[in-house]
Amino acid sequence: FTYEGIGQRLFVAIQKRDYPLLQGILLIVTISVVLANLAADLLYSRLDPRIRSGRT
Repeated sequence: FTYEGIGQRLFVAIQKRDYPLLQGILLIVTISVVLANLAADLLYSRLDPRIRSGRT
């Protein structure tokens, strides 16, 4: 995790069954992964000329 202490917070939230905190952390992680994948796809399509958009 890039945020300092977020892994420890997640672990403590699991132990204490703090469901709202778990949901918040998992939401942040999920959104981060989706945005990173989107950025990688967009960057890859710009760097590799063999990749074209699906326009016909």
